[in-house]
Amino acid sequence: MDEYFYVVDENDNVIGRATRSECHKMRLIHRSVYVIVLNDRNEIFLQRRSMSKDLYPGCYACSATGHVDYGESYEDAARRELKEELGIEAVLKEICKFKCFSETEREISVLYFCKHNGPFRLNSEEISDGEFASIEKVKEALEREEKNFAYGSILALKEFLRYLRRDC
Repeated sequence: MDEYFYVVDENDNVIGRATRSECHKMRLIHRSVYVIVLNDRNEIFLQRRSMSKDLYPGCYACSATGHVDYGESYEDAARRELKEELGIEAVLKEICKFKCFSETEREISVLYFCKHNGPFRLNSEEISDGEFASIEKVKEALEREEKNFAYGSILALKEFLRYLRRDC
């Protein structure tokens, strides 16, 4: 069964709907979510994407990520992705909305974060493994090893680091 997504303009106004494959093949702008999970030591849980993923296999990514399905809100999608990928429920805080445009992606994305110490029940179809990393380690990895991260997660993690600087 095909997944359907909202098709939106650059200001996130809904202009239609299309299947996942149509969105990617025709480079239609659609919606996505990124969730960053922090533990009590303020470490970020990074997932390593499954090698079976069509985009960025084996790359690091935010704790949970995914598309917003047609008929679903951003927050509902974030909750669904947390449950599907990590097997958890948590109170979400919205951080920001940002554009994720690259050679392979054209998405309007919303970033959330939550607090959770685990344990997680990783979905092996989505995630090969994951680990908590200090904020310093994440900053260093983004500076030195950007190619090892999924593109949208680079943008989301940088937005989150900016948020932490403002909020402290």
